[in-house]
Amino acid sequence: MTELSDALAWDAFVSELDRWAAAGHTATFWWRDDDAGRPDPALDRLLRLAATTAAPLALAVVPAWLTPEVGAALRDAPPAVAVLQHGWAHANHETAPPPGERKVRPAECGSARPPATVLAELAAGGSRLRASLGERVLPVLVPPWNRIAPAVRAGLPALGYRVLSVFGPRAGGPAVPGLGALNCHADPVLWREGKAFTGAAATLERLRGHLAGRREGRADPDEPTGLLTHHRDMTPAFWEFLEEWLRRLRRHPAAALPAIPLLDSRPVS
Repeated sequence: MTELSDALAWDAFVSELDRWAAAGHTATFWWRDDDAGRPDPALDRLLRLAATTAAPLALAVVPAWLTPEVGAALRDAPPAVAVLQHGWAHANHETAPPPGERKVRPAECGSARPPATVLAELAAGGSRLRASLGERVLPVLVPPWNRIAPAVRAGLPALGYRVLSVFGPRAGGPAVPGLGALNCHADPVLWREGKAFTGAAATLERLRGHLAGRREGRADPDEPTGLLTHHRDMTPAFWEFLEEWLRRLRRHPAAALPAIPLLDSRPVS
């Protein structure tokens, strides 16, 4: 049953790309991987995959985790590997549920601390990354757990950040002048189920759904469709899916994986 559902999902995903081709449009994609900074065989595998597929990779690096060994590996990585800042230490500071909710949602850049404290940490983290990795670091913040307090978000442009990357379609809420959005739309890890892989069929359906929304005008048509991976938590089936997904995108005439700095990250409101 799984093989059949996966095959049907691949067919549906490719059929959506065919619709883009028939309309004379190109479907843009991007790939973000979170939680880098510490030595890990999975990180080595990730960088090899980016090199062999020539796929642009946006690697979200936790500044406090960055070791000299990983810094050297990233400096030697293919040019298409870009570094984004993943908070400061990927530490949760939330101790109380948000208003109107029953559960605590972890966040490092949330509202539990004064915005000035969070922004100072982020500034120190950005300096640490740039000191090690130079121009490979883009002015993009990926807040841990994809959560950020509005007051922290508002302070990012003054620190030099130009793009915020979280999860979900970019829409809604007041825009922060000078701050764009570049989000992911499919996270194949079942975090509450032992970090299992959600499967090719479910992942492809999420990607296809965002693509269809763009094509039909239900989502920002220029927003690149993003896949989020976590190299430290990927199963063999997840790795197999990722490799196949990258191969199929490269083969389809209507699919494009632009270099990370060329992605559409315009401010939205």
